[in-house]
Amino acid sequence: MSESPTQEMTMEELLNEEQRVARGQVVTGQIIKIGDDEIIVDVGYKTEGVIPKSEFLDITGELTVKEGDKVEVSVERMSDSNGRLRLSKRNVDKSRVWQNLEELHHSGGLVKGRVTRKVNGGYRVDLGVVEAFLPASQVSLQKGPDSEDHLEKIYEFKIIKLDRGRSNVVVSRRPVLELARDENRQKRLQELNPGDVVEGRVKSIVSYGAFIDLGGADGLLHIADIDWGRVNKVEDFLKAEQHLKVMVLQVDKEKGKISLGIKQMSTDPWTLAEKSYRVGQIVDVEVTHFADYGLFLKTQDHLEGFCHITEVSWSKKLKKPAELFKVGENRQAQIIEIDFEKRKINFSFKRLEKSPWENVTQRHAIGSNVQATVTNITDFGLFMEIEDGLEGLLHQSDITWDKRVKNPQKEFKIGQPLSVKMLAIDMEKKRISLGLKQVEGDPWDKVEEKYKAGQVLTGKVNRLVEFGAFVELEKNIEGLVHKTEIANPAPKKLEDALKPGDEVTAKVLSVDPSKRRIALSIKALVQGEEGGPEEVSDEHAVHRKTSAFQKMLKKFLKKAKAENGEEEEDEI
Repeated sequence: MSESPTQEMTMEELLNEEQRVARGQVVTGQIIKIGDDEIIVDVGYKTEGVIPKSEFLDITGELTVKEGDKVEVSVERMSDSNGRLRLSKRNVDKSRVWQNLEELHHSGGLVKGRVTRKVNGGYRVDLGVVEAFLPASQVSLQKGPDSEDHLEKIYEFKIIKLDRGRSNVVVSRRPVLELARDENRQKRLQELNPGDVVEGRVKSIVSYGAFIDLGGADGLLHIADIDWGRVNKVEDFLKAEQHLKVMVLQVDKEKGKISLGIKQMSTDPWTLAEKSYRVGQIVDVEVTHFADYGLFLKTQDHLEGFCHITEVSWSKKLKKPAELFKVGENRQAQIIEIDFEKRKINFSFKRLEKSPWENVTQRHAIGSNVQATVTNITDFGLFMEIEDGLEGLLHQSDITWDKRVKNPQKEFKIGQPLSVKMLAIDMEKKRISLGLKQVEGDPWDKVEEKYKAGQVLTGKVNRLVEFGAFVELEKNIEGLVHKTEIANPAPKKLEDALKPGDEVTAKVLSVDPSKRRIALSIKALVQGEEGGPEEVSDEHAVHRKTSAFQKMLKKFLKKAKAENGEEEEDEI
């Protein structure tokens, strides 16, 4: 190293040197020594110049020069504490780098850079002398949180914004990745042909299938091409990032679309079904999934079929198949229907069990009484379970003898036990008719024994009609007091003489069981009490202490006679 110029140079020489080499001047020098931290450069001055070694490192950290190389540098300071020139290569390169960046930005070219650190919203990138900003959204094709995996990585970037005045450069890696992806896709599309079996990775799962990464190109595996059986959820068969083999079904090189399949790599079970299956056959099946109206089953060779809920059990209590089965469970079922052309097969579980209809007439003879439970209530009657799987209908017309009750089934509730009579059994239609009123018997069958003409009875007025009043004599037995049999003269309005709920005493005029009629008369009793033409026998005499209704009726008769000018008769 040369000695200090203050010791060797005169003042005149030093002034001449000041004029020859000025601060900021760009000069050409030769590298004479490379140290650990500094590089010594001879620029033809009385003393050497020194430059930090870091200014000669590229973005990879590699030294770009060697001893003896000539380099252009700028003078930063005339002398340091050691009397040496302070030089810079970076300041010379910076102008050239900005010029190169401007040209690349204009032409759309790419620039290499090293990701140095994370900052708010992205990363800083060393482009060599100039530093750029890389937004987090532009670092990869996949959206995700900022990752430190990119730090110290060297990538190619496209300049998307540049402002030399503000020393602002924004770069993006996405265009580079998209270009590479498109090139790989086109290359992969040219390589693939229908029928090829290739390795792939499940990239994403959607409701209608899954996208498979084939190494440069993505293909769609449609849900219908996953399995020969029914696929309700793709997730039941595939998982994200799963590696699998798929068959190329179709390649559209113009649109860049690839259709894939898995089931096509195995034999279609329906091609062999006609040789393997028949109606009535009992086969091993697996429960695949449920529906509101039944469950789907799969044979051992992946032939899919269906079992309707009515074929699951003889019991009508079953509402959902999930009450008896689990997905993945293995069972035996009987084939009850198969259509090879339509690719449909129906199974039954209940037909493997003994039918409750077998020998039903021997267990429950027509006319016998049985205990049954209400299972359902409808507008036309009650459905009742006689035994497990055996159900009958109690029609509303067979609930009560009282025809006035329009909806008798409203008086019952589900789960209620009743004693009913077996009325009819239709084996062909699998129907049983039940009766409730028949258990009690028709009360009109004994009417002639209980009620005789001339008999005096007490009952309650049930309802009024245009032609008279119906009086309840006992449950389901009514008698009619015609309006002409209420009083003499007959009241102009029934409501003036009677109202529902009144307790009345009347005389039986006639009994007709065939027509379910009992004729009653209140007037006949009143005439008898007043000494009229119809006398009441001693056996059915009416006491002078009459009911409140009879007193009211007598007052009404007296008033009517007074209005007609007739003489009042003394009370009996």
